[in-house]
Parts: sequence; structure tokens; C-alpha cells
Amino acid sequence: MSIFSETMRGLCPDMEEAQLAAMSGYYGYLVKNNREFNLTSITEEREAAFKHFYDSIFCEDLIPAGASVLDMGAGAGFPGIPLKIVRPDIRLTLLDSAAKKANFMEKAARYIGLNVRVVCARAEEAAKKEMRESFDVCVSRAVAPLYMLFELCLPFVHMGGLFLAYKGEYTEELMRSQNALAQLGGTFEKAVRGGGGLNHNVLLVKKTGETPEKYPRRYARILKNPL
Repeated sequence: MSIFSETMRGLCPDMEEAQLAAMSGYYGYLVKNNREFNLTSITEEREAAFKHFYDSIFCEDLIPAGASVLDMGAGAGFPGIPLKIVRPDIRLTLLDSAAKKANFMEKAARYIGLNVRVVCARAEEAAKKEMRESFDVCVSRAVAPLYMLFELCLPFVHMGGLFLAYKGEYTEELMRSQNALAQLGGTFEKAVRGGGGLNHNVLLVKKTGETPEKYPRRYARILKNPL
């Protein structure tokens, strides 16, 4: 057994063998293609298992059974692809604006036999079209302030749906984002902390109100005039 697989088995002792094999296959494909696609600086086996794969799935029980899930800004496929591996019941869409990364995710999913949908588009444009309010859950590990993630992600979620934001320290950021939440129809419910000493949290936000049609705005405007 590889160091990666041993680490994942230690972190997730109940993981099925087929799921562990898929995780390992995805990790190997990521490392092999990392230079060409410029995907991640984290490639060492133990570190990747902990910081990418386990970090993606520690909150999987927050996602309802059979949910339609959007991974916004999926990049190298985290958290979406590991979530789909451990939760085959979800219907996963991976969204990224970079054609190179979308291409990688399509090939990687096919390589490990995963049935996912990959969309190459900017979030602020996709959220104004047929994908708007069409998902039960939106997840994102994108490196962006919470006010920005709320504006980009909540328009994709239908009323009563969830947004799961992967974050490190979040308290001050969340306080500064209360106005954005109120305007976008979101309600912060709780934060779930990763186990195994992982200094990461998933913030669970419920869609409790309508998101006005004007949101999300253009990326540059979100940056210049945050809610």
C-alpha cells in the first residue's frame, strides 16, 4: 500500500476499498499532470492526503442524500471529486473559468470512472443563466473573501438549499460579511471543524431568502464595491 493510501486509511478507517482505490488513482493522475496544468503546490503523499483529500470530505455528512451539488471554482477538483468518490449518490457539477483546469477535471474524472459534469464558465455569468437556483448544495474551497463567495455562490442555490464554504479562521471575515448575507438571502447556521488536527472549517449557510436578480455582479465590481 502506498504512503498516500496508508494515510487515507488512517484518516478514514471506514472508507471502502473501491473508494480508496479511486482516491489513490485520482492522486496519481493529479501528480502526473500537475506540471502541465499548474494545479497545486501540494503533491507530497501524506500532505496531499491530509490537506486536499481528507479536507475535502470531512464534512460529507452535511450534504443531503441524492443532492445536486455544484463545486464553484473547482480548480483541480477539490472538494468536488473526493466528495463524489465517497458520496456516489450526489449529482456533481464542477465549475471553473480556466479551460485548462476544466479539461484536467474532465480527463481525471474519466480516468477513475467518475460520472460528473464539468462546466467551463465564469461563475458570475453562469449564475445568470439556466444554472441559477438549480442546485441543492454549492461547495467551494476557492481562496476568496466570504463576502465574495456568498455573492458568487448563493445565486446557484435554490430556496432552502445550502452553501458550504471551506475556510480556515473565519470569525472576523464572517462578521464583516453579515450585510452580504442579508442582501443575498443567506443565513449562517454553524461551522464544522475538521478532525485530525486539521485547522479548517466548513461554514454551513442556508438559503432562506431570495437572491435579487442583479447578483452576482461582475467580479471587478464585487472587488471594488463589496456588499
